[in-house]
Order: sequence, then C-alpha cells, then structure tokens
Amino acid sequence: MLEDLLELILITYNRDSYLDKTLEQLLDSPFKNCKITILDNCSPDNTQEICKKYVGKFPNMIIKRHNINIGGNANILRAVETSTSYYTWIVGDNDDYDFTVTDDVIEAIESKKYDIIDICSPMLPTTPENPSDESLNQLLDKKNKIKGTDKTSTREIYTQELIDIMQGNFFMDMAFISGYIYRTSIYDTEAMIHGYDNIPNFFPHFVLINKAVENNYFIYKSERDLVIQRENPQNDSFTYTFTKFYDGWLNSALMIKDSKYRKICYQNLDNHSLTTNNYLIVLPVAVMVDKATGRPDIKNNLISLIAVLYKHSGWIKGFFISLLLLLVYVVPSGIYKRLYEPMYNREQEKLKNK
Repeated sequence: MLEDLLELILITYNRDSYLDKTLEQLLDSPFKNCKITILDNCSPDNTQEICKKYVGKFPNMIIKRHNINIGGNANILRAVETSTSYYTWIVGDNDDYDFTVTDDVIEAIESKKYDIIDICSPMLPTTPENPSDESLNQLLDKKNKIKGTDKTSTREIYTQELIDIMQGNFFMDMAFISGYIYRTSIYDTEAMIHGYDNIPNFFPHFVLINKAVENNYFIYKSERDLVIQRENPQNDSFTYTFTKFYDGWLNSALMIKDSKYRKICYQNLDNHSLTTNNYLIVLPVAVMVDKATGRPDIKNNLISLIAVLYKHSGWIKGFFISLLLLLVYVVPSGIYKRLYEPMYNREQEKLKNK
C-alpha cells in the first residue's frame, strides 16, 4: 500500500558523490520500492553514471535529465509536476537520512489523514550538537501533557496551532522542502501558477506554506527526524547575496493574508551564525556579511529589500528600519571584512571538527 501512495522525486545538480550517498541510504530504507524519479538538472559531472549504477537496484526508478539547466527553483516545480501519487516527497541530494524509526510515518501515509507529514524540523534540532534545544516532539509533548493523550495524538496538530508553538521557525522549517511529505493535490493549477510566479523570489514552494496557513492543514510530526539537513557543499557556485535571499523571503511572505501570521513570518529570519532570529538584527548582519565578502549587486538588492520592508511594516517603521540598513551599508567594506574573517575562520574550524 505504501508503494501505491508515496512517490519520491529526487532533484539533483552536479553533486555526484552526494547523490551516490543519498541513493545508497534510500536503498536501505522502507521506501526503496516506491516510485522514485531523479530529475537531473543537466549536471556536467558523473551524475548520470551514478544514476545508472542504481537503476537495477530500485524496482521503480526513473531517470530524467533536462536538456538544459533550468535552475534549482524551476526544478522544484518540475518535481511537483512530475508526481502522480497521493503523497509526494521531494528529496534533496546532499542531506543525510535516518530510517531507524519509520513505522509511524508509514502508518501516517497509509491512513491518508494528513495534509503534511513533517519528517524533519531543522530549526528545532534533536541532535547532540544542540543538547540544550528542545525538539518539536518535546514541545508537542509538553503542550499536550495535561490532556493525557497518547504519543501519536500529541504529534497530530493543525498548522495554526503549530505556528503558535514554533513561531517563525515553522516557516523556515517549511522552506526546507525535503523535510516533509505533502498531499500531492495541494498543488492545483492556481498553486502552480503562483509557484512559477515566485521563482524570482527563490521560494516557489512558498505557495504550499501559504496554503497550509490559510487552510489550517492537518499535520503529523514523525516520532524521529528522517532527514538530517546538511549545509550546501562549499564548492557550490552561489551567487545570491544574503540581502537578495532575505528580499526573496520577505516578498514571498506577502502571500500570507492573515496579518498575524505574516508578521510572525517576516519578523523571524534564520541565520545559523546568530543566536537570534530577530529581523532587526539578522538583516543588518546580512548587509555586513555581503559587504565583507564582496558579494555582487549589493546596492540594488538593498533597495529592493528596503522596498519590501515598507510593504510589511508600514511607512513609519519602514523608514527607521531603512535608515538602519542604509547606515550599515555606508560603512566601508574593509571594516566588515576585518570583523568577518575571524568569525568565518571559527565556523570553518567547527565544521572540520564535526
């Protein structure tokens, strides 16, 4: 029954060694007999050789190679278009997976009760690296303790209640598209059009986040995280500036009609290097880092970022936030570079020691 209900679409570009590891892990999982489609975004490396290596090992694997690189965001929507099963899981090519506990996820899929099955909460980690952080399951258990409900029911929750628990982390979690399985029919024609319209803002799947909030979707949180999010490889060519990234996120957040949830989304921005997600700190730091690292086109991206902040916060508050960002921007790049290099070196040292 699982094989009839769930379809995996693996999106990949130019990461042959990571793809090899991902497929090896999926081969040792309960999902290996599901329909699995690999969307190769015209990779110039050995991706096709890796795919052929696993064709005979997965009984329902299909490989599709695009004639040209259509971009990562367009490939996400191509994955959405490809799936024909009741549930879809869009799989990344460079994350790690833990399939030691999957019975509850399979049961959730086969029940067809849920709009979304959350299999990873990267903003609320459960790993030993962050022992002081509470996992989403711990937060759910704490909330439901007085109700005397069983473990399964404590992990069933509606979107708007989940946002009340997670705040801005909910939106950032949902931006990690490999971290959940969703009901395929969520992406109707209107959703697909909005998704393609939002490609310039980097989050074509924000339409799903918006619909989850608007329709208060029913969500199941897995007993254990199946996906362990990893940083993008350092050799990836990444031309986006941080200011452009946040500009895209804030423009995407304008989809949310409810002012309460829109405010939670835009005022909570993730930055792995900071201990806070307050946008009044994250955004100035983003401008500083862009200047320190010599990212291209910062001026135009900053203007666009200021414009969307006005839309979110109004003229008065927007003016003062804009003034703050402009003051940060006019500081010479050399000062930020001297401040940034020690922090960057420490982060790299941490990564080496993991």
